[in-house]
Amino acid sequence: MMEGQIVFMIMMLIILKNTQLIVGKLNTEITPAEMILTNGYPLETHFITTDDKYVLTFYRIPGPPHAIPVFLQHGVFESAADWLHIGRNKSLALLLSDRGYDVWLGNARGNTYAKMHDILAISDPGFWNFSWNELGIYDIPAAITYITNISNKTLFYVGHSMGSSSFAVMASEKPEIASNVRAMFALAPVVYDGHIKQPLLKIVAPFWKEFQWITKVLGIHELLGRNVLFDFIANHVCPIFFIGDFICSNILFFIGGFDRDHLKKGLTPSIISKIPAGTSVKLFVHWLQQMDLGEFRNFDYGTKDNLKAYGSPEPPNYDLSKIQVPIAVFCSDNDWIESPTDAKHFYEQVPNKLGFYEVDHSYNHFDFLWGLNASSLVYSTIFDLMSQFVD
Repeated sequence: MMEGQIVFMIMMLIILKNTQLIVGKLNTEITPAEMILTNGYPLETHFITTDDKYVLTFYRIPGPPHAIPVFLQHGVFESAADWLHIGRNKSLALLLSDRGYDVWLGNARGNTYAKMHDILAISDPGFWNFSWNELGIYDIPAAITYITNISNKTLFYVGHSMGSSSFAVMASEKPEIASNVRAMFALAPVVYDGHIKQPLLKIVAPFWKEFQWITKVLGIHELLGRNVLFDFIANHVCPIFFIGDFICSNILFFIGGFDRDHLKKGLTPSIISKIPAGTSVKLFVHWLQQMDLGEFRNFDYGTKDNLKAYGSPEPPNYDLSKIQVPIAVFCSDNDWIESPTDAKHFYEQVPNKLGFYEVDHSYNHFDFLWGLNASSLVYSTIFDLMSQFVD
């Protein structure tokens, strides 16, 4: 059984490696900037440099003078675009703008819109030497500092999936930065993930060491970046009437949970043209470790290298009791990536509790981003909670 699973992993990684060798320019998909402008909203593009020299592209929908900033951060294999697919009157980013907030859409290092570094090229393996620990130690602090310096106001933070785990790293390790956050809203937060339901990830997680070794041997450092295969599916499969939408929606459902009722018909070409947006193999391995052990802790380098990195044979857990930011958590039973059990465990660890909300039991992992009725089931609660922290 184990040998068959390892062979399957090798085959899949070789396929991904070969498709990435023929990457050209991105297809004619519109960018997040164009998505914002097409919907009739103002736009600013900002480039934020982290302390370790990664350059992150942020999209700002500026609010009126003295508007409170809201920082939206996506999850793994996602990008800023994923806050925008559903459009006017439904997208969280655009609804926040309608309510007079100053909206900032982040991109994590290594995704489609954040492949820049002051020194390293993306062909350099060193560029990909990061996990979600570095997102929390470098990306999130750099963005919060940049946004608050421009606005001269503290901000709200909304994180989807791994956008919540990177925030938890930041808030536990850098409380001086976290003091600039009024409140945090965690949508399907992947902090603890020991009860994941997604079948493929459940199979692979116990073999994270083998996965790490295979990718190293094959020279793979980036995982699921945009390539001609994904662009072909988005451009030529998803738009096929009925059958294409059926195929592409089921790809999403297989990842995040089946829920056809909350996915807008015809939206899959837009979604699949942005997802997956890519990340590092190391970040994915860190996530597999998280699933396998059910702990929220630093990257496991193995006993010898852990002693060098941490002074202990095991990587230390992040101390969530140090987080002072008020936190609200939103989850659903049909989410195949983040179970209510794990979301509740995260919520129980933080000292400053703002609310725990288990929404419609049919909601999947992605419905928090583009579910048809997310505005009433999720976002309206966020808006009400935000009003408690408005000057």
